[in-house]
Amino acid sequence: MPLSPATVDRLAALFAAGATNKAARRELGIDVNTAARYRAKLGYGAAPQPAPNRSPLTLEEKWRTFARPVEGGHMEWTGRRPAGRPPVFTHHGREYTARTVAFRIATGRAPDGYVTAECDAPEWCVAPEHVADEPTRTQLRAALAIVTGVESPLTECTRGHDAATHRRYDRDGRPYCGTCHALTHARTAAA
Repeated sequence: MPLSPATVDRLAALFAAGATNKAARRELGIDVNTAARYRAKLGYGAAPQPAPNRSPLTLEEKWRTFARPVEGGHMEWTGRRPAGRPPVFTHHGREYTARTVAFRIATGRAPDGYVTAECDAPEWCVAPEHVADEPTRTQLRAALAIVTGVESPLTECTRGHDAATHRRYDRDGRPYCGTCHALTHARTAAA
């Protein structure tokens, strides 16, 4: 059954003011499908979507809701821990790794490369003071290599990669070629 001209005029005014089809249904007592049909007839396009439910917490505040202090100055993640991936959480529709946010908290800047825990609990710790990005990690491990006496005097690896650019370090300070390591890992993954 068609709507009366007065109802159509009121419906057009509601749509012009940004009302949704559900709001028109409540206001005028019409079916939501009828409101959608008249929205199209009147040329108002798709109904506006309600704003997503956003957390009032900042990124750091939300991170802190999942990080729990434990002894030794470490922090344990109580949020999502996908299998084979670092701990994560979602804030305002975007996924973040717990360690990336911890690094931002500690340094005030975005990390360069991936972030790992450089403490005695690297598998699970997310304490801001314990995480490092790639350049920071390389610098810390290079200093350890010098202290422990395992620093290599070579200027390039056996395949000719420049050590100044490609050298990386294991947790114990032993140097290796990052490019050769990545190539070997890619070959192994492909096989």
